[in-house]
Amino acid sequence: MENKDHRQVHTIAVFVTISCVLQIAESLIPHPIPGLRLGLSNVMTLIALVNLGFGYAMEIAILRTVVSSFILGTFMSPTFFLSFSGAVVSTLIMGALYWLSSFSVRYRLSIVGISIFGALTHNIVQLSLAYFILIKNTGIFSFLPWLCIGAVIMGWFTGLVAGNVCRKIKEIARLNEENAGLNAHDEPVPDNATLPAAPDHRRTIVGHGFLSFVPAEIKIIAVSALALGIFLFADFRIYAGMFAVLAVIIVLSKISFAALINAIRTYASLVLLAFLFPLVLNHGSHIVLSLGVFDVTAEGLSAGVLYSMRILFLILANSLLMLTTTQQDLTRGLAKTISPLKIFGVSPERIAAILSLSLVSIPSYMEVAKKILKESNFKQVKTLYALIPLLSGIIVALYTDAERKSL
Repeated sequence: MENKDHRQVHTIAVFVTISCVLQIAESLIPHPIPGLRLGLSNVMTLIALVNLGFGYAMEIAILRTVVSSFILGTFMSPTFFLSFSGAVVSTLIMGALYWLSSFSVRYRLSIVGISIFGALTHNIVQLSLAYFILIKNTGIFSFLPWLCIGAVIMGWFTGLVAGNVCRKIKEIARLNEENAGLNAHDEPVPDNATLPAAPDHRRTIVGHGFLSFVPAEIKIIAVSALALGIFLFADFRIYAGMFAVLAVIIVLSKISFAALINAIRTYASLVLLAFLFPLVLNHGSHIVLSLGVFDVTAEGLSAGVLYSMRILFLILANSLLMLTTTQQDLTRGLAKTISPLKIFGVSPERIAAILSLSLVSIPSYMEVAKKILKESNFKQVKTLYALIPLLSGIIVALYTDAERKSL
C-alpha cells in the first residue's frame, strides 16, 4: 500500500471509528418512539461530505453501519437492513443537495438544512422499508408524523454540531499546513506492510459444531439469500420449512439456547409490533374474537403471525452468523463476499483495511470519549442547544487525537 493510499485509508477509518463511537453511545440512550434517534453518527457523514466529498461520505456511511453492527451484534439483522438502507439513501439525498447548493446560489442550503433533509429521508426510508419487508400494514405509518417532527429537531441538532466541527477542523488544517514545513516527510510504507488484526471486543460464543468451521463468506451469502427468500415469499409452508432447517442447524452447531433467547428478547418490541399491527388494524370478514371496539379477525391473526415469524427468522439467522463468527472472520468474509464488485472499482482489500483499523481503534476512542465526558460539566447543559458545543468538542478531540497518532 503506497503512502498516499495508506493515509487515505487512515482518514476514512478515523471517520468510520468516530461514527461508530457515536452510534454505539447513542444505542445506550432510551428512545420511546420506535425509529426515532438523535442520529449522532450522521454528523460524521456531513463532515465528510463537506471536507472529503460525496464518494467518501457514502463510503463512511456504509462502513460505519457495518462496523457498528459487528460491535453490537446486529449484522444482517432487521435493524441492520433498516439502518443500512436509511444511511445509503439519506447520504444520496444530502450529497445531491450539497452539490445543488454549491452549484446554484438560488437553491443553496446550509449544512443544517441539508442535515434536516437527510434526517427526514432516513426516517421515511426506514419506515417505508419496515412496511414493505417486515410489517406490511398501513398502520405503521401512524408513526410518520412523530418521526418527521423528530427528524426536523434532530436534523437541526446534528447539522449545528457538524457545522461547528467543520469550522474547527478547517482551523486545525490551516495550522497543520503552517507547520508542515517543520515536519519531516513520512516514511514510505513497505509494499508488504500488514495491517493489525482486529481483536474481538464483542463476546462471541463459538460452539463446537460444524457451523463454526464454515467460512464466513459462505454464511454471509447464505443469510443474505435466506433473507431475500422471506422477503419474496409469504407462505406459512415455506416459513415452516425454513424454521425446521434453522432448528436442525442450531442443534448441530451446539449454540447456547440462552444466547438465542437473549437475541430474541432484544427485538421483542419489534416482534410484538409486527404481530399487533395486523391483529388490531386488519379489517377482515372472519371475526374470531371481539375485544371491546376491536374485532380480531382470522385474516389479521394470520398476517400478524406471518410478519412476526418473518422477523423471528431474521433474528435467528443473524444469531447463527454472529455467534459462530469472530469479528476478524466477519471482516475477511465480507471482503471476499464483495470481491465481485472489483469490476465497479471497489477494492475488497481497501474495505477490509478500513474495517480492521476501525475495529482496532474503537476501544481506545471510547476511552478518550469517556475521559472527556468525565471532565465535562453537565450541570451547565440544560437544553439540547447547550449540548452542541460539548458534543462538538468531543468529536474534535477524537479527530485531533487521531491526527497525532496512527490508528
